[in-house]
This record gives sequence, structure tokens and C-alpha cells, in this order.
Amino acid sequence: MVELIWKGKQRALPPASAQLHTIAQYPPQTTSPVDWQNRLIQGDRGICLPALLPEFEGTVQLIYIDPPFMTGRTFSRNSQIAYRDVWGNSLDTYLQWLYETLHYLYALLAPTGSLYIHLDWRTTHYAKLLLDEIFGYKRRGGGFKNEIIWHYQSGGRYRRLFSRKHDTILFYTKSEHYTFHGERIGERRGAQKRNHMRREVGPDGRVNWVIRAGGRTYTYSEDDRMTPSDVWTDISHLHQKDPERNGYATQKPEALLERILLASSEEHDLVLDCFCGSGVTPAVAERLGRRWIACDQSELAIQTTLHRLLQQPRQHPFLLQKCQP
Repeated sequence: MVELIWKGKQRALPPASAQLHTIAQYPPQTTSPVDWQNRLIQGDRGICLPALLPEFEGTVQLIYIDPPFMTGRTFSRNSQIAYRDVWGNSLDTYLQWLYETLHYLYALLAPTGSLYIHLDWRTTHYAKLLLDEIFGYKRRGGGFKNEIIWHYQSGGRYRRLFSRKHDTILFYTKSEHYTFHGERIGERRGAQKRNHMRREVGPDGRVNWVIRAGGRTYTYSEDDRMTPSDVWTDISHLHQKDPERNGYATQKPEALLERILLASSEEHDLVLDCFCGSGVTPAVAERLGRRWIACDQSELAIQTTLHRLLQQPRQHPFLLQKCQP
């Protein structure tokens, strides 16, 4: 198998050096005991993820992360820094950072769990090699499942190259046994004309499309749901005046996370995002009845996420924590 090598590659992960300290509980007064409290944690992923391992190793059903893309930029809001995506022009530093992150996430992932990592043209190809090394590269079983292209209309235009109008989301699973519900997120097949297919109306009045191939007959109802392809063009990037906007740089739309959570998790499953940023992952997880753990090193991200969660009509109890030595 191909292995990506860089200067300073270290396979041994740093040991846990921090603990989780509870700062507050929401809602402040809980009148009855609860069996689970969600977690909003401030701290760098390098100390938060190891601190989570003793309690949550092998239990997280779905991980979505939207990590830094190695853009070389510093992102902020009203002069308050959200995060620095600056690596001193050192690809080696970025790769070691991402490699460690993915190893921790793999350890936290349940045997039936799924990982979605959201990147762009700068680092997707490197990340895939790292993921293949960690998850294994094989045609069957766990490992790579999809390279999802999220195409959007916003963004710059170029004179000397094709306009960059998409992000890439890599979808991996820990084993061959994983949750996936394409029917939950698919579009109705509808009445669009099908090449080489014959239209039939059944005794129950349902319209079907029929095709014969390889000596077998295949029947598809117009009411069937079609699993989306790996090119997503129906979810728009958030424009500046979108009511969903909360001012956080690199904010992603709820529709994007809703599709991923509906496809790859069940109600009450545990979802993790260690770069929660604008708070979209815990917000959607809360709305869909999933348990969640959300982390970020940025105080701005934590405050933005906290405000967003407190605005939601449905709110399961959660803890605000800091990860500190």
C-alpha cells in the first residue's frame, strides 16, 4: 500500500495530558436526573480528543469535521480571532497535525461508525492517503466509501484557471457494518421519462417504470426515493444575508449537516465534531435527537455555538467544559 511520508512523521501519539473541567450546566437547574448530558468543550483537539478517550473510546457513531484547509489565512469576526489556519508554509507540520487528529478520531469511532471530513483542493488528496493508512485500503469492509463533491455557485472567478466552485467531503467507515439510509435523504423518483424503461400502472394505481436486463425484470415506483449521487448541487453555500448566518467565518449550512446526520446516524446516536466553529453540527444533532460532543479551541467558536444552542426551542441538557492540564 502507498504510504505518505513527511519530515518528522511520528506514529506514536502524545499521551493524554489534560482533563475536562465543567464550567457550567445548561439549563442551570435540572429538576430530574438525566442519563446523558451533551458536551460543549473549549480546548485544542490535541488535548481534548485524548481526554475523551477514557470515557468514549469506541462509542462515537458519527464524526463530522471541517478542519483548517491550510489556507494560510487568519479568520476573525469584528477583530476577534476565530482561528489561525497558518502553518508557516510547512506542509510537514500540517500533515503531522492532521495525522494525529485522524488517529484520535479513529480510536473514538464505534466499530459501526462513520467519519466525514470536509476539505478542499488544497489538502484533500493528502487526507485521503492518511485515511487509507489509518482505516485500511481494501475493496470490501471498512475504509473509503465516497468522495462527495459539494458544488456551490459562490466564490471567486479566475482568468487563467477554471473557477473553484466545490469542496470535497471524504466519507470513511470503520467496518463493513455501518449505518447508511439513502432513502431518508433521497428525492422522489418522480415521473421523469426513463430511457429504455416502460411505464406501467399497477392495480393499486401506483405508477412504475419497468426494464428488463440480463434476463431479469426490474421495477421502480415513482414514489421510491433515490439515494443522492456523490455530487451535491442542491445545497447552497450561505450568502452574506442568509438568515442562517451567525457571523462566524467558514460557516456551513444546516442542510449539509442534516443530510449527513440523517444518512449516517440514528436517533440517540453519539455525534462528534472537534472543530465545531459556528455550531452547526451540535445544532443539527440537537434538532434531530442525536447526542453530541462539540469541541473547539477558539473562545469565539464556543461562544457562538453556545448562543446558537440556547436559541433553539428544543434543548437537551448539556455541559460547558474546558480541557485543561
